[in-house]
Amino acid sequence: MSDSSAPRTLPELRAAIDAVDDEILALIQHRAALAAEVGRRKHVQGSGPFYVPSREASIIRRLLGKNGELAAANHATKIPDEAVHGIYREIIGACLALEHPLTIAYLGPEGTFSHSAATRQFGATAHYTPCANFEAVFDEVESGRVTYAVVPVENAFEGAVTPTLDLFADMERSVQICAEIQLSIHHHLFSHAADLREIATVISHPQPLGHCRQWLRNQLPQAQLLESSSTVRGAELILDAKNGAGTLDWRTSAVIGPESIADRFDLPLLARNIEDHHDNTTRFFVIGNHDSPASGEDKTGLVISVKDVPGALFNVIRPFAERGIGLSRIESRPSKRKLWEYLFLVDLIGHRDDANVAEALAELRAMHGVELKLLGSYPVSRKL
Repeated sequence: MSDSSAPRTLPELRAAIDAVDDEILALIQHRAALAAEVGRRKHVQGSGPFYVPSREASIIRRLLGKNGELAAANHATKIPDEAVHGIYREIIGACLALEHPLTIAYLGPEGTFSHSAATRQFGATAHYTPCANFEAVFDEVESGRVTYAVVPVENAFEGAVTPTLDLFADMERSVQICAEIQLSIHHHLFSHAADLREIATVISHPQPLGHCRQWLRNQLPQAQLLESSSTVRGAELILDAKNGAGTLDWRTSAVIGPESIADRFDLPLLARNIEDHHDNTTRFFVIGNHDSPASGEDKTGLVISVKDVPGALFNVIRPFAERGIGLSRIESRPSKRKLWEYLFLVDLIGHRDDANVAEALAELRAMHGVELKLLGSYPVSRKL
């Protein structure tokens, strides 16, 4: 600042920061009041769901674009996009809670990556319900006991989360995809052991064990690998052993998990960022009883069942190819209705209401021997 009236001393700078904080808080309160009024009008008019992922995506995209513009215009250091995203996710979540209370199910227990993805999307003010397995997560949504749920779909290096895909492929399930989350995944090693050479057993969920396969082979070739139902459950097994339960030696056991393990279980952090690929990312879906309106940058999820005849998959893909619609993912899963019969789970680029997408879907529905289940359209998320 070049203005001669600008604060110069440390106390003056701190007083100026306090004044800015007061302004920010007042503006957040004003935003919350506006959001509460939106909620009241939606309730009176019955004008659709309170959670509108396309609107939230538009807000975040606009702000991230403005972040760089403001920094350049003011010749200032740009605040990282990840920080702006986190700040506004909390603000949006808090305002949404004033419109309508949200309860979010996820694969528990608390502290798992699914829990991290859920809190990243909905913030600290939502209520969270941990579930023991994926089927329970889907059931919570279908029964109406929760408003939404967050489930992992695929990892960039380990591939699809097949239990989730199988539940989506169940043609009787009624849940819809309304948003996606891309979560950067970093794994850490926690243990009471003083040194890596002392570790005899490493426990974690199968996916983190897979993500850290090369590191474990190089750094802990002597260790036995044990699978647990979640990263948090692995930490619980070590805690149980320390308290005299189970057969593990808690002094020589380690768990792979997120950074929150250290705070929840008082387990020392022995090695940080041990994943084999440091750009490791897991994609999650937010599921509910509705999908999202178009945001201008969307995907649509489908389940397609075809008869086992030559050219069946080609005939399914052709309506999209002819209209220039990209398919970002195709996964095949057993139909569980007939031997060697398969379902295809497809992500396409575009919204179900886009004219070319709607035409392609109508052509598919008219095909003999094809069953189509629309899983929903949702805004494309950004990895931060």
